[in-house]
Amino acid sequence: MKLDIKWLGFFAIAFGVFASVTEQTSAQILVPKVTDYFGLSLPHAQWIMLAYILTVCALFMPLGKIADKIGRKPIFLTGLITLMLGGIIGSIATTYSVILIAKVIAGFGGASIEANGMAMIADVFGRKQRGKAMGLYMSIIGFSAIAGPLIGGYLTNIYNWRALFIFNVILCGLGIIIALIIFRNKELNIQPNQITGAFSFDWRGSFLSTATLLIFLLVITFGNQEGWTSLYISSGIFLCLLLFFLFIWQEKTTKDPLLDLNFFKIKTFSLSVTTRFLAFLSMSFSGFLMPFYLIQIMGFTTTTVGVLLAPGALSMAIIGPFSGQLSDKIGTKWLTAFGMAISGSALIFLAYLNINSSITAILLGLTLQGCGAGIFMSPNNSAIMNSIDSSHFGIGSGFMNLIRATASLSGIAIATTIVVITMTQLNFEPNLSNITDSSDNGIKLSFISGMKNSFTIAGFIMYISAIISIIRGEPKSMNNS
Repeated sequence: MKLDIKWLGFFAIAFGVFASVTEQTSAQILVPKVTDYFGLSLPHAQWIMLAYILTVCALFMPLGKIADKIGRKPIFLTGLITLMLGGIIGSIATTYSVILIAKVIAGFGGASIEANGMAMIADVFGRKQRGKAMGLYMSIIGFSAIAGPLIGGYLTNIYNWRALFIFNVILCGLGIIIALIIFRNKELNIQPNQITGAFSFDWRGSFLSTATLLIFLLVITFGNQEGWTSLYISSGIFLCLLLFFLFIWQEKTTKDPLLDLNFFKIKTFSLSVTTRFLAFLSMSFSGFLMPFYLIQIMGFTTTTVGVLLAPGALSMAIIGPFSGQLSDKIGTKWLTAFGMAISGSALIFLAYLNINSSITAILLGLTLQGCGAGIFMSPNNSAIMNSIDSSHFGIGSGFMNLIRATASLSGIAIATTIVVITMTQLNFEPNLSNITDSSDNGIKLSFISGMKNSFTIAGFIMYISAIISIIRGEPKSMNNS
C-alpha cells in the first residue's frame, strides 16, 4: 500500500518539530543539572532557558517572512542544521558562557523550524484536510512536551547532562536525512522560492519587532523581581512602547512590510489571534502555579507530579486530531468556543483546590483543562490559516507561535503578581521557600488563596474568549483546495 505523499511530508515536518520541541522541554531537566555542574546561582541558571526562549521569540516573524519569500524547505532544513550545531556545541561545552551560546544557536534553529512547521502543514493540506492535519500537528507538540522531560530525566540519570545535547544532535541528524529524502518529491506542495527579482526584506521592521519583543519579554521576566515601579522596569516599559509605535509606523509606510497590518482588518484573523492570546495567557496560569501547589503545598515528589500532569497533556494531544477533523466538517467557531468554555470551567474548578484536596479532584481538573485545550487549538489554528493567503503562511505561522510564547510568559508574570499581592495582603512574605520550610499552614493557605484568585481570573478570561470566538464567525478562506 502506497502512502500518500502528503502524509509522508507530514511525517518529515513532524519529526523536525519533535526535535525542536524536545530541545526546549528537556531544558526542565537540563537546567538543574547544568546549574549544579557549574555551580551557578539561580539568576544565572534561568538564562539557560531564557537564552533559547528569547532567541526563538525574536526570530519567529523575521524567519517566517523570509521563508515566504525564499521558500519554506531551505529555512526548515537550515533550522535543523542550526539546531544540531547548537547541540554539538552544548555537548562539548566547558563553561557556562558556551552553554548560553549553544542555546542561542539552538534558538535560531528552533525558530526556523517552528515558524515554518505550521505553514508547511497548511501548504501540504488543503482546507478539506487542514483541520485534521493541524490536530495531528498539535498532538506531536503535545507528545513532545511530555517526551522531553521523560527522555531528559532518563538520559541524565543513566549518563549525564551532555547526553541531552547528544540526543538532540542525533534527532536533528535523522530529521535532516528524512527531510532531504521526502522533500525531493515534486508532488509535495510546499511553497517554493517566490522571488522573481531582487531580494527585498523589511530589515528596519525586523529590527524594531525584535527589539520590541526582547525588551517586552525582559520586562515581563524581571518585573516581579525588580518591582514594576522600579526605574529599570519603568524605563523598559517606556522604551518597549516607543519601539512598538515605531514598528507600527514602519509597517504602515513601507512597501513590503514584515507583518501586513491589513491582516487585522480581516475579522476572523484578528479575533482568532485574540482568542489564541487569551487562551494561552489563561492556560499558563495553571501551567506555572500547579507544580508549586503539588510539590510545596501537597508535598508530592517530582515523579508523582509528572504523573499527575501527564493526563492533561495526553488528553490535549489525543483530542486535538479529532477536533481538527470535526472542524473540517462543521466549521471552527463553535468548537473553539466550546473548548474554551470547558477550559474556563476547569480553571474555576481548580480554583477551589485546597490543602486537603484529593488526587482525583486534581486529575479531574487538569484533564478537563487538557480536553478543552485539545478541542480549541486545532480549529483555532485552522481558522487563522484559512483567513490569509497561502503566500503569507510563513509569517502567519511565525506570528501565531509568537502569540503563544508572549501570552505564556505574560500569563506567568500576571499569575505571579496576583499571588504576590494576595500573600502580601494576608501578611505573609511571598517567598516560596518559606512555604516548604514552614510547618505553619497559614503561609500555605495564603498561597492557595492567591492561586484561587489567579485561576478564577483565568477562568473568566476563557469565558470571554469563548464569546469572542462565537462573534468572529467563520473564515472566508482564500485556500479552498
